[in-house]
Amino acid sequence: MSVEVYNDLKEIVVDMPVDEIVDQINGLISSGQLKAGDKIPSERFLSEKFNVGRMFVRDALSKLEFHGILEKVSQGGRVVVGTKDAALMSLATNTLSLVRPDYKSLLEVRLLLEVESAGLAAERADLDNIKALEEALDLLGNKIAEGEVGVDEDLMFHVRIAEASKNEVNKYLISYLVSHMSSFSKEYDICRNSRNLKAYNEHVIILEHIKNGDGQRARQSMREHLSSLVDFIPES
Repeated sequence: MSVEVYNDLKEIVVDMPVDEIVDQINGLISSGQLKAGDKIPSERFLSEKFNVGRMFVRDALSKLEFHGILEKVSQGGRVVVGTKDAALMSLATNTLSLVRPDYKSLLEVRLLLEVESAGLAAERADLDNIKALEEALDLLGNKIAEGEVGVDEDLMFHVRIAEASKNEVNKYLISYLVSHMSSFSKEYDICRNSRNLKAYNEHVIILEHIKNGDGQRARQSMREHLSSLVDFIPES
């Protein structure tokens, strides 16, 4: 048999260390070995245990914080706060790690999910959700006022909308999508030319529609907000 038959085989891409670390810690939580209130070991300890650089460990722990599974404590370190949600996060991590989404793919899926997410938030948000959205918007405004980009604060606003949709699957899918968008936002300098201020003003409009319970306008405003990001898709 000719070896040419194997020419179409593709290189196997192993999971990035960050995703593997997230998955393993999630596994300990979802299996019950780690419970709410348990303290996570130091970055140095985990770095040695995983045999990877501390930067990978730090990024993984930050991602788990972003999703509300871990939380920093005043005396230092991190503790587990979300236990029942770890399995969903782990599932999303495993699935999207296999896909290795590019910016265009992420944006297209965000448009599919987040437009409806905004509409559901307008129809279902309670007072706690509104407060969380206002706080996220204030954090972004403060960052911009300080002359910073505020990428993470911008994306957190979208996560808060997903939470207000009262759909747990939607929440974790969007959370994972926007956590991937963070690196692309910085790589493509999406907030150049005061784009972050424009995004802030668009967030204000979206929040107003959610407060008013206007699902149709919330969907339309979110569609317009995300559609403007198409301009940053790199040319192939």
